[in-house]
Amino acid sequence: MSPALPLSVSLTPDPIGELQGQYLASVWSQLLATVLVVAVGIGAVVAVRRLESRLRGRYGTVLAEVAALAVLAVLVVLGVYSLAVVWKVTGVLGEELGSVSITAQLTGQLLLSVGTVAVTYFAIRFVNRSIDKLASRNSITTHQSEVAYHVSDVAIAGVAVLLLLTIWRIDLTNIFIGAGAITAVVALTARETLTSVLAGFILLFSRPFRVGEWIQVDDGDDEDGTSGIVTDITIFHTELQTFDDKQVLIPNDRITSSTLTNYARNDQLRLEIEVGIDYDTDPERARSVAIEAVEDLAEIKPRPEPQAVTRRFGDSAILLEVHVWIENPTMRRALDARTAVIEAITAAFDREGITIPFPQRVHSAREDTEFAFENRYAEEATPSTDD
Repeated sequence: MSPALPLSVSLTPDPIGELQGQYLASVWSQLLATVLVVAVGIGAVVAVRRLESRLRGRYGTVLAEVAALAVLAVLVVLGVYSLAVVWKVTGVLGEELGSVSITAQLTGQLLLSVGTVAVTYFAIRFVNRSIDKLASRNSITTHQSEVAYHVSDVAIAGVAVLLLLTIWRIDLTNIFIGAGAITAVVALTARETLTSVLAGFILLFSRPFRVGEWIQVDDGDDEDGTSGIVTDITIFHTELQTFDDKQVLIPNDRITSSTLTNYARNDQLRLEIEVGIDYDTDPERARSVAIEAVEDLAEIKPRPEPQAVTRRFGDSAILLEVHVWIENPTMRRALDARTAVIEAITAAFDREGITIPFPQRVHSAREDTEFAFENRYAEEATPSTDD
């Protein structure tokens, strides 16, 4: 094992001592000198940032950042030493440095630590730039990029911390035991929150819908569910603006555990409008009239062509179902198209003499059935003719 070399440095040469005795004798002068050192430091940092931008354009991002970090490290050391001189604590710094013994092992640990910090910094910058490129190409959404920033930064920093602890031979057993206990407590007390967070990650990366799309989340308590336009997606909840202008916050775990309908994911949406015709009307003729009535409407797409099918027998009518398509589906377009189709079919049926029946019941007696009514009070009510 190589011998330890003490690190002894004189931090207070004669000129520094004369400066302290002549110009830093009072507290006010020390405060003024402190303000001056801080101001110079801020100016130096601004200058380094400007220099970095110039170096980035000439030599590339990596070399510019390395140079900027090196200059900032020197500025930090000079700033600390300057404040030590101002407040006359250079002797304390000298004693602390003198108590440090440099060995081969310590040198290796320091070099590995510096290398780990540098690699961690550049890894974080590289990952963040990659995320920015994906966001600029619309490969991921803004929310996904924000989540990716935090997750990647925390993951890389966590690996770096573990490496540093290993380099300096710090026992990780107690740390892992404590982390496990804390995790168990948090999991028990914030179970629902953690479930929403996990569901939020699933939604952000599986991307079943995006901000601005029209979706419907089915709910067991409501047959129609909750329908609206997605206005925001967070880790904990999804915000919808309903069509009666309400802001609804839906927990992400409810969305992942319910049936989700995305009406805007495709470029078109089929609407189904049901209409009844009288049993005396020819269904084929009624279907032709309905198709002719809606095929030229501006609210629907010409392709695919409108269709009409005979749906079923109703109580008072034969039910037809007209299928039309709209493009870029929104609730407003769907309502406008449905209104236009109903009005067009009503006008066409009225023009062609096709009746749209309302619910009615017809009561009739069978021809071979005789109804005999007997009034047992008839004889009593009949006046007697006997005197």
